Amino acid sequence: MKGFWIILYLGISFFKVNGQSAIPYEETNFSSPLGIDLVLAGNFAEMRSNHFHTGLDIKTNGREGYKIYAIDSGYISRINISHWGYGNALYITHPNGYTSVYAHLSTFPPKVLDYIRKKQFSRESETIEVYPTESELPVEKEEVVAFSGNSGSSSAPHLHFEIRESATEKPVNPLLFHFDIKDTKKPVLLDVKLYPLEGGLINGKKNEYNVDLKGNDGNYGRAYDLPINVKGKIGCAINTIDYLDGAGNQCGIYTIDLVVDEDTVFKQKLDKLDFSTNRYINTHSDYLGYRLNKQSYHKSFVSENNKLDIYDLIKNRGRIEFDDTLEHKITYIVKDVYGNTSVASFRLKSEGLNEMVEESLGVGKLIDASDRNLVSEDGFEAELPKNAVYEDLKYQYSQSTISNSYSPLHQFHDDYTPVQKYFVLRLKSVGIPEGKEDKALIVEMSKNKKVAYAKGGEFKDGWVETEVRSFGDYTIKLDTVPPVITPVNITDGKNVSAQDYIQFKIADNLSGIEDYDVYIDGKWKLAFYDVKKATLTMYFDEYNDISAGSHQLKVVLEDERKNKTVLEFTFTR
Repeated sequence: MKGFWIILYLGISFFKVNGQSAIPYEETNFSSPLGIDLVLAGNFAEMRSNHFHTGLDIKTNGREGYKIYAIDSGYISRINISHWGYGNALYITHPNGYTSVYAHLSTFPPKVLDYIRKKQFSRESETIEVYPTESELPVEKEEVVAFSGNSGSSSAPHLHFEIRESATEKPVNPLLFHFDIKDTKKPVLLDVKLYPLEGGLINGKKNEYNVDLKGNDGNYGRAYDLPINVKGKIGCAINTIDYLDGAGNQCGIYTIDLVVDEDTVFKQKLDKLDFSTNRYINTHSDYLGYRLNKQSYHKSFVSENNKLDIYDLIKNRGRIEFDDTLEHKITYIVKDVYGNTSVASFRLKSEGLNEMVEESLGVGKLIDASDRNLVSEDGFEAELPKNAVYEDLKYQYSQSTISNSYSPLHQFHDDYTPVQKYFVLRLKSVGIPEGKEDKALIVEMSKNKKVAYAKGGEFKDGWVETEVRSFGDYTIKLDTVPPVITPVNITDGKNVSAQDYIQFKIADNLSGIEDYDVYIDGKWKLAFYDVKKATLTMYFDEYNDISAGSHQLKVVLEDERKNKTVLEFTFTR
């Protein structure tokens, strides 16, 4: 295309397992991880907060307890029992170079459960992460390895399922492995957003411009078929989602091509991701569009601080610029994994080149994205590493008084601007009582200043220091209040022989529950902390074998600031 400068980025990766390349996707023969129809609540690379989704969310009819099957032979190479994230998760390494992942599980069959329980008792901890050897937990294809659940950060019962390259740990799109998942629906194209770049103009203005789309059955055009006037450099982004058969959940797309006249200038493919760069979705997407309205804009131009490896072709870093005064056709081609295709076209009217204009970053002091930055204000310091933000910005800072705090409220820029890397935050303390310094921590306050989110911290020479990964409103608070334990079904001296478990409600006022232990007659027993229900439950089972008679119960609860509560009871069985 005349006047279009070309820079082409191609990424080629090779991966091996035990000296052997992982076999091509089409040569695998994985079986289903579930014994029911596979209907998706979410798919691979669907946009999420701060990341692309790295697997499939498979519906389990709103309930727990479905058998989970190994999709191929191999061995269980990792087990993680956690209250957060994936919850109870199991990883199986297969000889073909892939690892399958099963998350948000409820429980496990006897051979796996016995292995987990021994590790939990040896470490005296419910939460564990273990890496069995190849000989410890071998599994056969279609062997039951777990049961579906709702553990971790899951909001409803389902199976989160992934396939990763074993050598690189990079998640691969599971839909490339030919599971029996039906999809006859074409992607939905909602609208296109145009961005003026480096002094560019859209209809004579420096404002973003939305191109509304209309259409059906994969064919879309501008709602008003008039050309849009542009001058200088612009960037494009398309707001698109997909649906699969059997569910109404919004899912992500697979490929996007951008064609200017007859020239393909951008190609994106979401067949593989990298955990180390996944957070760069914040510069790939329209960050505020997703955060405020859950809009799935995929930009077809890239910032300098964008390390995503999902672009098969980029010309001129996605910047579109014409050196003529003609009309040009812009076409987006969007596909899902199954080849269902949607196309949208609209016209741009060029007003020619534009002089290079240095864009204003607004008012404030500069944070240089390409360098380390030390921000220093009265009683406030922030040390940002290189590439902590996605592009240069002028930050805003102010402070104000806030009650029940031990520093001013430091308002550091705004949390509508994304941050890629953790940075060191230091606040000068004011009036902390002597001897209470270890109870001080930094908190981020909600916009209405009523809710404090603990960020931890260490007191040193009058300052409290921690690491955070967002701009926002920060202050220092003290946590001197121990956690609270409230018995649910036990009282001192009670006979619990008719009960299957003992349960407590547990809570903390600020820094959060850090550790919990249950002892019977001085011996550690396994108890389960359900974060969603705020309960701590100890079951009477083969692992917590408790004889008939009188027993001493002790529950110890500690928060992140080391405030401790101890509850002691006598009971009989």
